[in-house]
Amino acid sequence: MSKYDASSIEVLTGLEPVRKRPGMYTETERPNHLAQEVIDNSVDEAMAGFASEIVVTLHTNNSVTVSDNGRGMPTDIHPEQGVSGVEVILTKLHAGGKFSNDNYQFSGGLHGVGISVVNALSTETIVTIKQNGKVYEISFANGDLIESLKEIGKTNKKDTGTTVKFTPDAQFFDTIKFSVSKLRHALRSKAILCPNLKVTFINEGEESEESWLYENGISDYLHLMLNDIETLPKKPYTFAHRDEKSALDVSLSWISEGSPTITESYVNLITTILGGTHVNGLRSGLTDAVKEFCDFRKLTPKGLKITPDDVWKNLNYVLSIKMLDPQFS
Repeated sequence: MSKYDASSIEVLTGLEPVRKRPGMYTETERPNHLAQEVIDNSVDEAMAGFASEIVVTLHTNNSVTVSDNGRGMPTDIHPEQGVSGVEVILTKLHAGGKFSNDNYQFSGGLHGVGISVVNALSTETIVTIKQNGKVYEISFANGDLIESLKEIGKTNKKDTGTTVKFTPDAQFFDTIKFSVSKLRHALRSKAILCPNLKVTFINEGEESEESWLYENGISDYLHLMLNDIETLPKKPYTFAHRDEKSALDVSLSWISEGSPTITESYVNLITTILGGTHVNGLRSGLTDAVKEFCDFRKLTPKGLKITPDDVWKNLNYVLSIKMLDPQFS
């Protein structure tokens, strides 16, 4: 029998844990979640008011490039790690600007896990940063640093942003091919939830390019999607609320018959397919409001009770909330 003592304890450092157990950090069916993590970083810049455009390119070799016109990842030297900020972000599992609320009031992703996981599970990752009138580049292979951050050119001082190109490693996924429909849906969702954010998707394999920009966000989207269906009200009811710790946007409309086609919910622009406390809150709050309206105007026949299912049955809605430190499960 082998000896079990302190020397038997294996300590994985850097990005080793991700490569050893990728399923703990990402979906291993397809590499879509890797793209999502990079896109979420760009969207966080947009939510914070620093980026107005995101371009995502799916290349024919299944690599992906995500580019934004935000502030650019930090290029200065990290005071404790002794290397550039971008290197820390790409090589340390729990490193990022999202743990405090100083840089991003509301943010999605896995709080410091995201893009380092992308790096760990990619054969190649190249990050290009435009900042302070200079263009920088840093490159990695299989999670390891290949070339440290270096200046490769000059640019206009107002020209800023980050471009991340990564090639997923086939050994970690059931298939290396991205689900184009899911990627497209995710990108369109970001445009819907970020008014005035232009999101462009270039698919080199299909030689196609699409762009989305919604000036009024979710109300424009819901109205567009239900355009040829009879709804009540005719234009979706929209409500928005903002305070220091949270933000809420909801747009809803009932259809007279048939099943609802749009029932989407998000927290910090991350889709919540299985709903959650925010969806439960909308359901109960809306039921209470309809009950109160009917009682006040004596519209409900005696002995008849309105149930949540009565209110929810034919409802189309888009619910987006933003909050500090959300708990995703």
